[in-house]
Amino acid sequence: MIPVPLVRRLMKLRIKVRRNKVIVLAAAVFLLALIFSIMFMYFEKVGFFTAFYWAIITMATIGYGDITPSTYGGRIVAIIAAIAGISTFTALVSILAEYFIESSMRRMMGMHKVKYKGHYLIIGQGGSVLSCLDELKRAISMGQAEDNPIVVVLPSEEEKKRFPFEDVEVLVGDPTNKDTLQRARAAEASYVLLTLEDDSKSVFVTLMVKQISNAKVFVEALKQESFSLLKQAGADRVILSRTLAGRLLASSIFEPEVVDVIDDLTTSTGNYDVTVLTFPELSELKFGEAWQVLYKQGYLPIGYVENGIKLMPPLDSQLPRNPKVVVITRVSS
Repeated sequence: MIPVPLVRRLMKLRIKVRRNKVIVLAAAVFLLALIFSIMFMYFEKVGFFTAFYWAIITMATIGYGDITPSTYGGRIVAIIAAIAGISTFTALVSILAEYFIESSMRRMMGMHKVKYKGHYLIIGQGGSVLSCLDELKRAISMGQAEDNPIVVVLPSEEEKKRFPFEDVEVLVGDPTNKDTLQRARAAEASYVLLTLEDDSKSVFVTLMVKQISNAKVFVEALKQESFSLLKQAGADRVILSRTLAGRLLASSIFEPEVVDVIDDLTTSTGNYDVTVLTFPELSELKFGEAWQVLYKQGYLPIGYVENGIKLMPPLDSQLPRNPKVVVITRVSS
């Protein structure tokens, strides 16, 4: 079996060579047309534009017949132009066709390069990528997140074939490879979300992304001891997924209803959602007063943001200006 990285490098090299061939052939066609135009002008005593038009039409083997040579010299030039045109135009068209076909194949295989800026970049595999994408798409549809393009990087073509979303740009590649990050335009991304199967890879990719980009990097960690390493690598937020899962499993024994509530609040398909919203009209009000206003609007305030999250604050505590309030809201169907 041929290694996939080797195939990618060979295809990349072939495209560069082909681009050079297209330029050389296009220049050759133009130069030949110019030479035949000058020769046709000399023998047939016509203007340059007319001669150049005749040369292009003859070399392309279209032959409208509106301009025909009347001298022996002109007819000889026409014979040479027709033969040269068949070879050069055929070569040029075939190379262009092959280039576009190969570009389509690269896109089908996920080996192409995106052209986005300010996009969301999700790197990983498995259920975490799908649940992350579900939640992000829902947040965008509800106006809770910026409506930017989403790019997903998967490790293999098998993962790409199983990927259920057709409206998302999908690339295939090793995220520890700099070429993969370049194809995904990680340097231009606004957010990079990592959910890899190995924490050491997550640390390495976080370092690489932070070296080339100002994007915020959010990482799923599998082990508690990886938390500090990822923070040192520059991760803006680290989620300990297995630790949270373990807590929920234990809570299922003695407080299963709490697990149901957490599952509902943290799932995009649930009935309720926890979110943080800004309410300028509540500036410097008492929390109790703000609670009454928001409850009538369909929100259940449970705290606000000021030097951290303040949950269940005293009712007489004063909100800051343009307060960010933590609320529970019903999710519309």
